[in-house]
Amino acid sequence: MKRFFKCIKFFGILLLLTALAACHGGAPAASSSSAGPGGSTDLSTLDQSSTSLPADQSSTPLPADQSSTQAQQPGTNSADPPAASSGTSSTAKDPVPVLPPEPQPEPKPAPEPEPQPADPKPEASKNQTLYILMYHMLIPDGQPGNDWILTKDLFQQDLQWLSDHGYTTVLPSELARGVPLPKRAVMITFDDGYSSCYDIAFPLLQEYQAKAVINLITGHIANGNLDFLTWEQCTELNQSGLVEFGSHTHTLHSSEYGGLSRAPDETQEEYEARVFPDLQTSVDLIEDNVGTEVRLFAYPLGKLDPWAKDYLQEHFELTVTSVVGKNNISKGLYDLNRYNVSTHSPLTKYLPG
Repeated sequence: MKRFFKCIKFFGILLLLTALAACHGGAPAASSSSAGPGGSTDLSTLDQSSTSLPADQSSTPLPADQSSTQAQQPGTNSADPPAASSGTSSTAKDPVPVLPPEPQPEPKPAPEPEPQPADPKPEASKNQTLYILMYHMLIPDGQPGNDWILTKDLFQQDLQWLSDHGYTTVLPSELARGVPLPKRAVMITFDDGYSSCYDIAFPLLQEYQAKAVINLITGHIANGNLDFLTWEQCTELNQSGLVEFGSHTHTLHSSEYGGLSRAPDETQEEYEARVFPDLQTSVDLIEDNVGTEVRLFAYPLGKLDPWAKDYLQEHFELTVTSVVGKNNISKGLYDLNRYNVSTHSPLTKYLPG
């Protein structure tokens, strides 16, 4: 009877092992080593095998991916070995996602050219010194001169000396426009407007390409005085580009009061009524007959008067006197000094070589 119960216990354990093996893909084949002599089974061995199963195999569920692959397919036996692979998976693979093309960077616009600086202004001249020469009448060679007269030969020597020593002649319009002075600047002026300015001086100015300003006493031209220039000659001189014209009054130069000087007991109102129209007449005649702007006024006889100062500065851009000396134009262009050049006073007496 004991033996009977042992056999039942053996078969119960065997069925349990078979069921467990089926869960893991198939029952293990019965081993002959488990049977005892005469076909009997060693129960002690069965007891050990029943307790030697790993805990993770008996109690831990299989991962989902393994359990799904081991699930029995319709029409197949779960105990059958898997079919041989044909080289391709029986399960269709998910398509590889096609990535959109990477966006190309937008082309960078060509850099705008850097603004170029405006043309630099010319460097201000370091020279502020201006020499002004005062001439009057020129005469042919061989005639005697005096303190107001110079021969043709001496005037030519003056032009040659200026050229040899690096002097550059300038005009009133250049000074009024603020043109920087050359290194050695000189202005040649002729007072009164004698006809020798055209007959003798002009050919020499052309030869040396020297510039000059002629300050006209317009009353002499209006009266047809043959010792003075004509309007036709003035126009030709102006058109050469070498000569400009200034005012030396209309008739006040030879007035009984001496230029712009006041008459005795004359009020300022009376002074202005007598002097200012004369100055305006000289300007109008030059502009009307020569067609050029009058920028310079030369004081007749070198005499200044405070009552005329405001008027002169309103109507002219430069004024020149007969005071001897050089000029620093940084201090202004009014009441400029001049050197009187004559037979007895050569320009080499005044200008540095």
